[in-house]
Amino acid sequence: MTVFSAQTPLGYDEAFAAPGEPRGHWRSFLDHLYSGGPERPGRLWDQTLHLLRESGAVYSGATAGSTQRRPWAFDPIPMILHHAEWQRLEVGLIQRHHLFTLLLRDLYGIQRVISERIIPAELVFGHSDFLFPLWGRPTRKLTLPLYAADLVRLADGRFQVVSDRTQAPSGHGYALQNRRLTHRLFSERATFGPIQPLQPFYRSMRTGLMRLAPHAAQNAHIVLMTPGPANETHYEHTFLAHAMGLTLAQGNDMTVRGGRLCLRTLHGLLPVDVILRRVDEAWCDPLELNEDSLLGVVGMVQAAREGYTAMANPLGSGILENLGLHPFLPALCRFFLGENLLLENPKTLWLGEETSRNQVMESWYHEPFPWAILPLQSDLALPVNGLPVDESLRRQILENPSRFIARTRIHPSMIPGVDAQGMCQRHLLYRAFLHHDGNTSYVMPGGLARVSPPERGRHAGMPDHGYPFSPRQGGSTKDVWVMDDRDHPEVSTPVQSQDSIPPVGLPSRVAENLFWIGRYAERCEGIIRLFREATTLMEEDEIGLSREQRRHCRHRLLSTLTHFTGTYPGFAGEDARLQWANPDQELRSVMLDANRTGSLAFSLQALIHGGFSLRDRLSSDTWLILDNISVHLGRWQGQRMDDMNHILWNLGPLLQGLMAFAGLTWENMHRDLGWMFLDLGRRLERAMFLAQLMETCLGKGDSQTNEIAMLERLLALNDGLESFRFHFQTRLEVESVLAKLLQDDTDPRSLVFQLILMERHAHQAPRSPGQTLYRTPLGRTVFESLAAIRLADASALAQIDPESGQRENLLQLTQRIRNLLPMFSDTASDNYFRHADATHHLFTVRT
Repeated sequence: MTVFSAQTPLGYDEAFAAPGEPRGHWRSFLDHLYSGGPERPGRLWDQTLHLLRESGAVYSGATAGSTQRRPWAFDPIPMILHHAEWQRLEVGLIQRHHLFTLLLRDLYGIQRVISERIIPAELVFGHSDFLFPLWGRPTRKLTLPLYAADLVRLADGRFQVVSDRTQAPSGHGYALQNRRLTHRLFSERATFGPIQPLQPFYRSMRTGLMRLAPHAAQNAHIVLMTPGPANETHYEHTFLAHAMGLTLAQGNDMTVRGGRLCLRTLHGLLPVDVILRRVDEAWCDPLELNEDSLLGVVGMVQAAREGYTAMANPLGSGILENLGLHPFLPALCRFFLGENLLLENPKTLWLGEETSRNQVMESWYHEPFPWAILPLQSDLALPVNGLPVDESLRRQILENPSRFIARTRIHPSMIPGVDAQGMCQRHLLYRAFLHHDGNTSYVMPGGLARVSPPERGRHAGMPDHGYPFSPRQGGSTKDVWVMDDRDHPEVSTPVQSQDSIPPVGLPSRVAENLFWIGRYAERCEGIIRLFREATTLMEEDEIGLSREQRRHCRHRLLSTLTHFTGTYPGFAGEDARLQWANPDQELRSVMLDANRTGSLAFSLQALIHGGFSLRDRLSSDTWLILDNISVHLGRWQGQRMDDMNHILWNLGPLLQGLMAFAGLTWENMHRDLGWMFLDLGRRLERAMFLAQLMETCLGKGDSQTNEIAMLERLLALNDGLESFRFHFQTRLEVESVLAKLLQDDTDPRSLVFQLILMERHAHQAPRSPGQTLYRTPLGRTVFESLAAIRLADASALAQIDPESGQRENLLQLTQRIRNLLPMFSDTASDNYFRHADATHHLFTVRT
């Protein structure tokens, strides 16, 4: 553990004042780590990975266009701050927030800072984050409800701000998740001294958001606006929304009516009082901002002007993240507050000024080059010491100097850490959070520490292009502990517990996603069952069946697989006989090809994607099941699967996971409209599976021995063989099997059982006042399907037409059901899911 006493020659050591001399507020924690022996770091890391997997915390920023999600990068050794130095930071952050609030009002108001030449006009008007459509709105009450700052500690121990986060400050959710992880990892934390809790900050943050509501502050409807599951930090959005009792919504979940944002729900439009925005402002309104945006709401800028819906943070606040403002902040602080800036920035030059540009160019070829060059837009993915310094960058600066700043190169402090290889040293970037409730500013007694990839085997030097802190570049995060001299009681109440939460209707998009999750889960189970039966029949030693019986059953089941998955031509086209003779290649494709629509891999990915998009609606146990399915699918696809038996063996855990998912959603989900639509999708898919199965496997007659074998396989496929023998105690006959699989309302896998539940769910679906179920399109469709099954005569269905050799009555019934069930799905979509306004082009440009 000698890494604990390592002292870097560059920068500040967070844990040690000198080699072998821990800082006072670190001593008890380091003593605890020393006491665990040399195996302690390895055990701590293993426990961390287990908790991350259990929590489902992920970061999905692997590569562009990738849907891969990886566990959230977390280093269990916290950043520890003494209360006295945190108090100094608190004062500086509050001052900085006050300054930015006044600057925001001025920039979108009378613009004194420009007219009095405190800052250059080009720095504002030439920046893409200054939103001209928002200029001139009333600014007297314009505030920054949320603020965050990224800080580094200098060698002398002082903190400086390298970037301000004012547009849509992120990290609140991950900070809370990190604290929950350290609480579980260090159950003996009370021995380290009093650690300030985070829950009071989050509760006051929620109360502050409610107070933003222009009208109904006591029962304000607060929506967390997310870009959606494709965003790399979508997990954080779902976690924060769940923890704070907020409605998670995407842009297409909302619309503007009468200048007010409204949420589309199954019961109609629900006014939104406050938006906690996690979408960058340029993408918030395709009408007045970025016309290519699919993430925003048409008319959102107008809603901001009208003031009926408050936003945290308000549109237009992104201009304050302009790094070109940093050289002018001391003068701005004296102008607005009459004070010196307490939390300074590293020395920064805006290259739009000739004298600053000349100063940088004169030292361009010096070794070492003393400046870090950065664009005006700050990005965590960009190392703090900027872009690679080369001739290409020099030309860009000379062509467009106003787009760049130069900043003195930074040596971030070092902090001990742990990873899979043991103890290490990491560079530190600290993000501090503040919220303002209209009267008072509150600084989180903690925050989110970001650390660079570990330094090993050498003293920490300065990389050529700076220190990467983004998880995309190998960075990680830590919890931040603020030690105190006072004891704080443990807080276990939910963040939202002290505020009443008004009931919120189910968003239409959520209902649709739950409906399709149910369908995809059942579809995957049906595919696996069909594959398992068909593959078993390929074995020569199948007990009790002749070669001809096995051939007959296998061909019928393979044809059903193609029809059910829609993977045509497959085993149902003109070359079906060739495929039947050599099915392995087609089966591998149907099971493993994720790019083939309808395949098992495609359906599993759709299920996992749907579950991830509704992370806030699923319990932790349910999510863990889906995550296990995702992990197993990844391993399965990474293996070479030449042997059908190899595929079959690997399907067992997937089928068990799907059945566990079905069990958890049935037993644990609250019986609200969300669960109703999920189960409705499941019942619909199972009914379609059964109708297709009966049509393909029994629609055409065959010899009695072949049909008996087929009946046995059908019952086994639907987990009904043993119960059939127990209840009927007769030999297998088509009539009795049809009666069981189609009309037995005590069999949970029968067709009539699915339709009965669908009818029950249709009763719960919203409809117009005074409108009865069977006067709705949904009710009529399920009524007609249910009547057709109940009125059917099993003996007539079993009869074979002597001319065609087919069971014409059975085929007519199954085809009728297979026509009605898609109509049921379309009716549900038209009436409950598709409420988005159509996009109309005002004119067409001819070219």
